[in-house]
Amino acid sequence: MILLVFAAIVYAFLFIGAVVFVLCALIPPTRRFALSAALWCAVWGPCSVGLMTLAGLGLVASAFINDAGGMQSFHAPRLLTVFGWGYLILGVLITVTVATGVALLHQMLMRWLMFMLFRLYATAVCAGIGSVFGWALSWWLTWKAIGNGNVGIVLACAGMLCLVLGFGTGGFMGARLLQGSARHESN
Repeated sequence: MILLVFAAIVYAFLFIGAVVFVLCALIPPTRRFALSAALWCAVWGPCSVGLMTLAGLGLVASAFINDAGGMQSFHAPRLLTVFGWGYLILGVLITVTVATGVALLHQMLMRWLMFMLFRLYATAVCAGIGSVFGWALSWWLTWKAIGNGNVGIVLACAGMLCLVLGFGTGGFMGARLLQGSARHESN
């Protein structure tokens, strides 16, 4: 069950990153930062899961220490009452630092890539962003068409395929705009 919660948290941040990518790609001055901004949002998912795992391990360790090794009286207290706001604030600061560092490194690497290699990278990433939207569409269509047999599943698969191919093609065709080459920045 906890793995499903962690997967849902990671997916939520991937979805936020996908939305940020689309918004940045639609606004010309921010277009060259679209991939890095989406990555910045996506990094929050694994960082949040890591912080929650550390907090959970801390709760279990404190229960073992307090009960001399017994788990009979382990009650999962509220996280903020055990760790306090300091843990949450420190976790957010660490996550912001890690996400910003990864996004800056990503932005530098994007400038150094040859255009053809970047075009392949942009295609793969944009297809992945399309798959994030495709999963959301698939879950919605499957949920709406549960009583209609396999129609919802077929529509979900077709929608996923269209979104992945559409975003991948858009990434391939618009790679120069996403990279923000010097020629396009001056125009």
